[in-house]
Amino acid sequence: MLYDALINLLGEDGADILARVLVAVLILILTALVRRLVGVLARYGTHRLTRWTQSDWDDRIAEALVPPIRLLILVVGVEIAALALNLPNPFAYWLRTVLNTLVAYSIFWALYRLTEPVIAIAWALSRRTVSDVALSQALEEKLSRVLVQIVRALIIVLGFAVVLESWGYDVAGLVTGLGIGGLAVALAAQDTLANLFGYFVILADEPFRVGEYIVFGDVSGTVEHIGFRSTRLRAVDQSLIAVPNSTLMNATIINWSRLTKRRLKMTLGLEYTSSPQQILAVVQTIREMLRAHEQVQADSVIVQFVEFNESSLDVLIVCYMKVTAWADFQAAKQDINLRIMRILAEHGVGMAFPTRTVFLEHAQHAEPPSVAASEELPPEEPPSAAVRDRPVPDDAEN
Repeated sequence: MLYDALINLLGEDGADILARVLVAVLILILTALVRRLVGVLARYGTHRLTRWTQSDWDDRIAEALVPPIRLLILVVGVEIAALALNLPNPFAYWLRTVLNTLVAYSIFWALYRLTEPVIAIAWALSRRTVSDVALSQALEEKLSRVLVQIVRALIIVLGFAVVLESWGYDVAGLVTGLGIGGLAVALAAQDTLANLFGYFVILADEPFRVGEYIVFGDVSGTVEHIGFRSTRLRAVDQSLIAVPNSTLMNATIINWSRLTKRRLKMTLGLEYTSSPQQILAVVQTIREMLRAHEQVQADSVIVQFVEFNESSLDVLIVCYMKVTAWADFQAAKQDINLRIMRILAEHGVGMAFPTRTVFLEHAQHAEPPSVAASEELPPEEPPSAAVRDRPVPDDAEN
């Protein structure tokens, strides 16, 4: 009856238009209600899931998806309302193209917003499943940031191509033209691309981190910054060295900051006036001292009389120290050196130094010299009879 009254009042065409407008308005009202309902359900659902799960993954995914979904619902509602209005063909075509563009935008916007939480979830799952691969938190943050940027850039490029395709542009021809220009740019920027690739290799392989001391070739220093193009090192003289990442990527790097222990190696040159008993007593005492030292790895100690040198009897000392810091290593070496000096003094053995004895032959009728000229200095204090006559100890420990 109402429709008949409208026909009598507005005519058949006017009543039809009014009915379509009312249907379109009703569709838009329902669309607004659905959008609001989606927001309420998202908040309620994440609140309920938070009680069951121990992570915030669901919250982050819902927070990323709700805005694009609400936009997509609005676009779909407007498109249904446009169909109800039965708009004329030119206007309907342009409206449909705009709406299709907004649909594509909604989808790629959702992918763009999902990138960061999805990569974070992937890192968390890798930490649980791959227990033998432990990445530092700083490295994980850097890699995550780089991956997010790369994936988002790909999403933007792909979304832009889809939008252009929806508007009737030839994307293949455009990509071909960009490829030729990109090839020229790539040829002109080979070093830049190599340095950028080296940056990703350094982050992935992690031969060093910021704050570590490295050496490669004739360059050494503490790493201060790892950039896209170069890595900056602070040398011992406090000068700043910038090294291209492509050079570091192909270099043999010694990382002194990742030592688990340090190797101590020294040679003691003892005087030739020392007896075998004194040499073996010194060797065994030094060996026992090192094995009992708190900074020495006991099973790595080697102390042996190894060589008759030109002016000394050489004792080789090799062991591993439990310290890794350079200053601590030097302090431990000083303590060991002082203990060795005390051991030598206790056994009456002196340190040798380069000496040479020269004998001068006089003429045939000259009186023979009473004392040969010698440059060798006598020992300061001869060993006592108890030390000199001590029996040879058993040296089978090494």
